Amino acid sequence: MKLAYKDKIRQVGLNISYYRRYRNLTQMELAEKVNISSCYLSQIERGLVKNAVSLPVLIAIADSLNIELADLFKFQNVPKSNETEG
Repeated sequence: MKLAYKDKIRQVGLNISYYRRYRNLTQMELAEKVNISSCYLSQIERGLVKNAVSLPVLIAIADSLNIELADLFKFQNVPKSNETEG
């Protein structure tokens, strides 16, 4: 997997973590709302998921956090793969 993709997957996880904490939810509470294990949610938040997270899971997470799905994909300071330092 390309590094840029890993960075973006990590950012999605960080966004989930941010909104979860903003809503004062524990990983266990959010995982129960989404019907996934807290271990899996932890892996998603840390960007350590070995396979892609399914769209239904991401939709359920966004719904449970009362945010738009697009909010999970707002990336901050993630370099594009074709950018070079100069």
